[in-house]
This record gives sequence, C-alpha cells and structure tokens, in this order.
Amino acid sequence: MCRILGIKNFSYDKHIELVENFYKLAHIGKVPPGNKPGHTDGWGIGYYRNSKPVIYKSGGSVIKEKSTFFAHIKNIVSTNILIIHFRKSAWSNTNNTNNSHPFNYNNILFAHNGTIIDYKKLYKYINNPYFNGLDTETFLQFILRNISSGLESAFKKSVSFIIKNNKYTSLTCIFSDGEKLYAFREYTKNSNYYTLYYTENNGSVIISSEPISNKLQWLLLKKSKLFAI
Repeated sequence: MCRILGIKNFSYDKHIELVENFYKLAHIGKVPPGNKPGHTDGWGIGYYRNSKPVIYKSGGSVIKEKSTFFAHIKNIVSTNILIIHFRKSAWSNTNNTNNSHPFNYNNILFAHNGTIIDYKKLYKYINNPYFNGLDTETFLQFILRNISSGLESAFKKSVSFIIKNNKYTSLTCIFSDGEKLYAFREYTKNSNYYTLYYTENNGSVIISSEPISNKLQWLLLKKSKLFAI
C-alpha cells in the first residue's frame, strides 16, 4: 500500500512543483478503507545517471526526513527516468531500508503498490535458497526468472501466473529498464486506491498514484494493461 510517482525526462527546474505536490501525498494521500492516514513506512528515489541506476532509500518517515528527500531530488538535476515511492506497509515491523522501494536488479528499477498475500508460495520458483524478501521483492525476483525473454515478456508471464495462482490486493507498479518507463494497474479490491494516472507536461510523461496538479489533464490507466513509455 503505497504512493508512486514516475517521470520520463525529469528536470528539477521543470518538475519540482509536481514533486512537491506528490510529497504532500505522504500526509494526505488516499488510504484504503479502515487504514490510518499517511504513507510514512519508508521511502525511496530511483533514477538513472550515465545509463546506470542510482537509488537512495530510507526506512524512516519521509515527513520526518523531508530535507533529506528534497536534497536528493535537487541533486539529480535531470534524468531520463525518475521513480519515487512512499511506503505504507501491510507487514508489521518491516520498516527498514531493505524493504523500501524501488528495488533494483542490474538495470531494472521496480516499485509496487499492493500486497501479494501469499507471496511465499513464489519462493520455490526463485533460484536462491537464501532469499526471504517480502512480497514486492519477491514479485521482482519472480519476474526475473524469465528475463531472458525480455522485460516486457517476463513481466506479462509473471503477472498472468500470479493472477491465476496467488491471493493479492493489487499488482499495480511502475518500473524501468533505463530506457522505457512501464506502468501497470491490477487489483482485486479498492479500485479507488490502487490507481495510476497519466499526463504529459513540458516534453515529459508523468505517472502518479493520484493527480498531483490541477493544471494538467490526467487520464486514469486501464486495468490489466501494461503501458510502455
């Protein structure tokens, strides 16, 4: 349960207002019915520099660590792809840097909003006997088992399997291979929470869990369709 922002062709000067608006979702963003306000169980920033992924993550509250968050955003200056994630954990006592998003493998950045309830059923398909990650990290590792067929194909195969064989609230996610920005929306409940919206601004594409500017026109992404930008 989280808030995610992805920007293709990010520029600090052009997009800082949007990032500032997205930051407010840590305080006031939508939450599932019956949950307390706030997405403060960790946060992360992922982007690319010289075609290589760079990640900064924290297990703390982004509200308490506001100055650190914005210092990292400012230092980016510009990048072809930026992904920001504010975590609201479904798992008790798991607030730490390792469990914050986005996750990274080689050139892939991956951030997820939702819970795969029985994610441990996927462990047997991951070629690492010591792996014990939570659901999102397991989701990524499960995708990677088919990576030889390409990221898009691997993702589609993995999602199809999970939809048929696992219990989940949502598989909604934003991810990248360093060239394309991908977005996917899939859920079994709380359709008004597990959302991704799309817009274009200043030669960039923005995908956000919620509309973060009334100056722009936002399109709600369709369920069960992979978007590649």
